Amino acid sequence: MPQNPYCYIVVLLLTACGGGSSAPQNTAPELVALKDYAIDENTTEVARFKATDAEGDALTYSISGAHALLFSINASSGVVAFQSPPDYENPQDEKQENIYSITVSASDGQLSSSLGIVIRVNNVDEGLGGRNMLLMGNSFFRPYAERLQELAVDAGYIEHRDRRVTRGGQNGTPVGLWNNPDTNAEIKAILDAGNIEIFGMTGNYNPDNPTQGFSEWIAYALQNNPNITVFISIPPFDFPSDWQTKEQDHGKSIEELYAPFVNDYIHKTLIDQLRVEFPSTKIFSIPTGQATFELAEMHKNNLLLDNISLFGSFDNGIFTDEKGHQGKIVAYTGTLMWLNGLYQVNLRTDDFETGFSTDLHSIAEKIMSSHDLDYSH
Repeated sequence: MPQNPYCYIVVLLLTACGGGSSAPQNTAPELVALKDYAIDENTTEVARFKATDAEGDALTYSISGAHALLFSINASSGVVAFQSPPDYENPQDEKQENIYSITVSASDGQLSSSLGIVIRVNNVDEGLGGRNMLLMGNSFFRPYAERLQELAVDAGYIEHRDRRVTRGGQNGTPVGLWNNPDTNAEIKAILDAGNIEIFGMTGNYNPDNPTQGFSEWIAYALQNNPNITVFISIPPFDFPSDWQTKEQDHGKSIEELYAPFVNDYIHKTLIDQLRVEFPSTKIFSIPTGQATFELAEMHKNNLLLDNISLFGSFDNGIFTDEKGHQGKIVAYTGTLMWLNGLYQVNLRTDDFETGFSTDLHSIAEKIMSSHDLDYSH
């Protein structure tokens, strides 16, 4: 019988030339798979490749090609993965296109089959990261602490995290929180876990011992959070119904009376002493109380674009009680100041919707831009 003079190749299945009733021949593995793959940045696994072998031989997988050094393959399972999670913003291919080429091979020990594949890396919206914070203070501090998460995430800091511990009045000052066994234990437990990057406290007036409470908390925080940054949120004067009397008694505006509290006490006394005690720790202030004075003055001059009363509910008042606790318009203005102070967000371009027609971003930006640079972040 004449011998067949041709050899055929079918889907990577190799058949030897010849004829007759010779012993069964070994054939190459059959490797059929997609040739194009796309994965998101910061992930590693590309795909699992599986070949078949007519003789049932055990198969071993390998890779080669232009970008093979960037990848690995499990010799038994055929799983191809990046050696390190790819970063879309830092492509490793020669054309900087986030497109990689490799060849996957399957071998039965004698014969092998190969397939060239292309892997593309997708860009992923990673946000801007975020900081891990511990925020502790009193009722004048709480409205900003409660809203910071909302504004930070909206600004793109999707990994922002904060823990909050607040108590009313003097109980929420650093020394009050230190001396209370319950809050002392709660805050220490948070600090003991580590990973706190920013530690926020409320400012308070204690002329006999300005750093009392602050020093104790910072020293404790540094034990497990050595790179911590500390900020002090400066509260306003309370009892706003008395401000006019104060102005008349001293012949100065409430802002002029407030300035020495900020500059001479909080900055030059409290923060300067803390910086001497903790020279390697960044300590700064946010003049949150100034938002209260600015909005009250705008209300007095009919410059607010919303139906806001001086005293009223949280939604429609600058103050919610005689003590001077903040209404919503103050809370959001102050939190915008925190956003700028803690994340350096440009308030002129930030598009968080406050719910007010009055431009709270401009008010917050004006206050922060005039804040003493020596005590800014």
